[in-house]
Amino acid sequence: MTVSKLKTKAHEKEISLRYVFLAVIFWILTLFWIVVIFSLSNQTATQSSGLSQMFLNFINEILNANYDDDSIIRTVAHSTEFALLTVLSYVALSSTNKISNKTSYSESPVKLMRSDNEMNIIFTLWFAVINSIFDEYHQLFVVGRDGTILDVLIDLIGIVIVLILIRVIFTIYLKTKGRTEIVYT
Repeated sequence: MTVSKLKTKAHEKEISLRYVFLAVIFWILTLFWIVVIFSLSNQTATQSSGLSQMFLNFINEILNANYDDDSIIRTVAHSTEFALLTVLSYVALSSTNKISNKTSYSESPVKLMRSDNEMNIIFTLWFAVINSIFDEYHQLFVVGRDGTILDVLIDLIGIVIVLILIRVIFTIYLKTKGRTEIVYT
């Protein structure tokens, strides 16, 4: 099948090939990042401490300091890995929702959220939090590791910060374009 025939078929179904491509790429990246998080959680306590100590030594060299507590490194790592998961999954969900006007949230007869962006943010929040909970649950079965609610809350900090930034950036973007968000009432 030629490219022109594909474009014709996509146009007939009102499918955006650009958003199909973006959705596929970002879902692959999202799943890859979940595997990275899972593999980091699969490290034993000794391996995990060694990795944290390596980063701490690197930071000590850069800052010409002598920090010996790696708890800050671990906290920032938790928040950062789930902040990145949030960005990837938000773009994947948003792109998926834009593939076709006929199947997007805007065409759904039941509107639980006020806008597409709110829907993407809420689904991204749930997706990231569920992954955080599974990550901590998985750590219960790794030698020397434990899963804690505190770590889920630390992950949630990264998730919420990113979602707030997404909301602010989206609002600023719309204002610079002279548009307002489409709200379903």
